[in-house]
Amino acid sequence: MCTEKLAEHVPYKHGTYKWKALFTVAMGTMMATVDASITNIAFPILTETFHTELTTVMWVTVAYILVSSSSMLVFGKISDLVGRKRIYSLGMGIFTVGLVACSLSQSIGQLICFRTVQALGAAMCVSCSTAIVTEAFPLRELGRSLGLLGVAVSLGFIIGPVVGGFLLHWLDWRSIFYVRAPLSFMVLILALILLKKDEKAAVAVRLDLLGTLISSVGMFSFIFGISQIRKLGMKSPLVLLLISIGILFLGVFVLIERHTQDPIVDLSLFKNHLFSKASLGLFLMFTSAPSYILIMPFYLMHGLGWSASKVGLLLAVHSMTTIVFGPISGWLSDRLGASWFQIIGASATTAAYFFMRTFDIHTQVRGIVPVLILLGVGIGTFQPPNNSTIMGATPRDRLGTASALIATLRQVGISLGMAFAGTLFAARRAVYQAELVKKGMGQEAIISLSIPPAFHDVLLISVCIGFAVVILSLLRGKE
Repeated sequence: MCTEKLAEHVPYKHGTYKWKALFTVAMGTMMATVDASITNIAFPILTETFHTELTTVMWVTVAYILVSSSSMLVFGKISDLVGRKRIYSLGMGIFTVGLVACSLSQSIGQLICFRTVQALGAAMCVSCSTAIVTEAFPLRELGRSLGLLGVAVSLGFIIGPVVGGFLLHWLDWRSIFYVRAPLSFMVLILALILLKKDEKAAVAVRLDLLGTLISSVGMFSFIFGISQIRKLGMKSPLVLLLISIGILFLGVFVLIERHTQDPIVDLSLFKNHLFSKASLGLFLMFTSAPSYILIMPFYLMHGLGWSASKVGLLLAVHSMTTIVFGPISGWLSDRLGASWFQIIGASATTAAYFFMRTFDIHTQVRGIVPVLILLGVGIGTFQPPNNSTIMGATPRDRLGTASALIATLRQVGISLGMAFAGTLFAARRAVYQAELVKKGMGQEAIISLSIPPAFHDVLLISVCIGFAVVILSLLRGKE
């Protein structure tokens, strides 16, 4: 099934076009991931510059996530209809304009508004990036190409905080936007020159407008709702209302898509067991990640008392390992099959979460680094063949939809995991702090000693989710 679908995908199996397409898309993907990580480091400066609270400044990132996540599926579908080069190039143009506009913002309100413009551009690029690469490469090289695309993602997350810190130290907060504008413009030029001309004319567009509206409102409400859990709590009326609206609208969206002539998401794709299991595995893998992404820095800085620079260097170990093993896994999966690499990757990731549960306030660097390497091996080994399975099970005229679905599942999974990991960590830490108070511990000891056991409780959930991904991968292997 996978081979038959992908045989239809690649009109350019020879020559240099595939590498030109990969380079262009990888540059745009790296720009988007840098943007996701570079702004958070500027929050303290933005609160001082605009004389506002952190809860307001956080909307610089929250608005970006909400708009990009709620629009990816729509732009993925549009790229299937009007052509992926058009959407990718237009998206990079909008992203560039957004960068310039952000650098000229005179108030926090303007900055948040222009960040939504950026988010629209990023959503257009990311939603069809995997589809462009899939269409450019032959079946025998798809895993390797997606592994190399994953390198751009990891590089973006590494470069963002480093470059952001340098710019903020030597220049000002506006520099994190205007310094990147020329590079973004260069990627736009590359897209216009190097990407192949779209085959379908724009006049052939048939977009499900009702489905577009319903899906956007549903995704926006659901992600906004879960993003507020850490701040307001699970029982907050606003949180419950937003999540309920999101679930309701997404349920209505599914009903609409089942009966519309040209749906935003072709639900028949999920009848393919390989596609559905790989998509679910991807979602669960990213749902388990925030126990590391969110809580690990907190443990290192407040539990062990390490500096921010030391923590940043240590956490880069995981990303660097992913950069190395992603292309290797993709290349090997092209030759040996994807299933075993998905199983190995999911198992290694789950094992890493399990070993993290041994960390305490006495853990040394030499005890942490091997676990972070194992985590990087797991994620780098799992993602390229898993994404290759999803794209390989998708017909050529639905590649944009599948590409957008991967990006949406990733963002929703991380958002959902962030909300529940943060809420569980805060709740369990309060319990352990109360126990330490009863034992007569001092304030400083209570702060540090309450972090590791709460971290362990959150990691236990990640271990269970990771084990579920291993089971799914085993089931896919049999198919």
